[in-house]
Amino acid sequence: MADSNTAAASPAAPHQPPYTYTPNQGYEQTQEVPPEVRMPRGAPHPESDPHDDDDLDDIFDEEDEDELAEDEWSGDAGDLTKSYNRQRQLNASGAAPRSNQQKPKANTFASVDDQVSALSRHAAKIRLDSVKKDDDKDKDKADRATSEQVLDQRTRMILLQMINRGSVSEVHGAISTGKEANVYGAVLHDDKSGDTIQRAIKVYKTAILVFKDRERYITGEHRFKGGFDKGNNRKMVKLWAEKEYRNLRRIYAAGIPCPEPINLKLHVLVMGFLGDRKGWAYPRLRDAAIDGDDVDRQWRNLYIQLLGLMRKMYQVCRLVHADLSEYNILYNKGTLYIIDVSQSVEPDHPRSLEFLRMDIKNVGDFFRRMGVDTLSDRTIFNFITTSAGSVEEPAMSAAVELLYDSRHAAADEDEAAELEVDNEVFRNQYIPQTLEQVYDMEKDAQRLGKGEGGELVYSNLLADQVVAPKRQDGDEEQSTSDSDSDVGAELSGEEASGDESRFEKGTPRGRRFEDKDEKKQHKQAVKEAKREKRKDKMPKHLKKKIVSSTSRRKK
Repeated sequence: MADSNTAAASPAAPHQPPYTYTPNQGYEQTQEVPPEVRMPRGAPHPESDPHDDDDLDDIFDEEDEDELAEDEWSGDAGDLTKSYNRQRQLNASGAAPRSNQQKPKANTFASVDDQVSALSRHAAKIRLDSVKKDDDKDKDKADRATSEQVLDQRTRMILLQMINRGSVSEVHGAISTGKEANVYGAVLHDDKSGDTIQRAIKVYKTAILVFKDRERYITGEHRFKGGFDKGNNRKMVKLWAEKEYRNLRRIYAAGIPCPEPINLKLHVLVMGFLGDRKGWAYPRLRDAAIDGDDVDRQWRNLYIQLLGLMRKMYQVCRLVHADLSEYNILYNKGTLYIIDVSQSVEPDHPRSLEFLRMDIKNVGDFFRRMGVDTLSDRTIFNFITTSAGSVEEPAMSAAVELLYDSRHAAADEDEAAELEVDNEVFRNQYIPQTLEQVYDMEKDAQRLGKGEGGELVYSNLLADQVVAPKRQDGDEEQSTSDSDSDVGAELSGEEASGDESRFEKGTPRGRRFEDKDEKKQHKQAVKEAKREKRKDKMPKHLKKKIVSSTSRRKK
């Protein structure tokens, strides 16, 4: 019985189609349809034994119902699902059929290489920072640790680059330290001549910033319209170093004694060294030791020399130092050297005149302590800002001597006190830089009309023809009479006849009123000019070829 059932074909077994399709004729039966295909669903196989159904009768036997334990199907027996699962694990020969079975989206039969190649296109989008275990790439706080407040790992790499590029050969110890930077000595060995050249390297501080009011020196200057990032100290210091490098180039090009700017990389500036061949730097003006019998005269000459340098910086370099004092000036053999120009601004800066008066005050206070008879701040301000006069020596020294001769000396203590008060008022006086900042324009215009323009505090900022007083000749004074007030006076007959020629109509303007011959000549001249221009014109095919070869667009 079992062998016959096994040999019998299953209704689900595959079969060849019993029909064949022929074009223009339809389907034709080629073989007999198997009986298991024709029988309805659920019908017994025709070759099967009908007695085999006896094996299933015991399932529906009512006598077997009593064999089921009533306690298993009662509500107190527990969860029916758990009972079903236990029976399925004991009796099931395979996995239970799934409900809502779906086809997997990924090809699970594909090889590993195919899967890797499919994912490789998305490799750039995957972040593996947390997975990588490379200690060299990890950033640590120790990388930003500085020695001497300036030398960190990045700064050392910049110094190494400068040595490799030939800017310097050796870097020595610190020459000076300040609130914004440290200056180190360096040496360059010239391979051609064999000489040793002393140089200085200025490294700006990026870790601990003591000089925090840089904003007022940068804000408002057209060279730095973008300003700087207050939250990023390195970007701010980089901009500050670039500012000093630009200012040094202007001053050095004008012939003013100062360090020579050589190279700039981020916050490291390489300059010429102001000192002797052994590497000793020139002393500051505050520490200068002046000897001799005419010490007072030497100090006075240095004062006049410094006023000339300030005027030359303002007129030629178009710069105001903004931090000029005895600490930012070096001295050697009767010559003054200007240093530390990182905060220097142009005259167009909103606070340039305020910085200039501050420089004048600092310079005057120092030289007065040295026993020099100084000029008033207003006189020095006018000497520096006026455009008339020379900007070269010895003409500037002669101009300062004239200022000494023409000044009003105080006769007693009261006049000296008045001059001191006037000096202090000038230091705090408001000076407009544009006409929009003038407080009372009508009042100042009346003073200009009366020829008193020279008394204005901003007279040197105006044009010369505006400030110059009006010149009145004797003829003009004689012609000025009662007839000037008579505005409605009539002209005499002769004057009227002579003035009629002014009202005669001239030749109208426009192409249609031009002479035909002139039009023709103009047209011919234009044609000739275009003909000559076409001779040098590039052929169109060559132009297209050049444009296509130099195009940046990717094709």
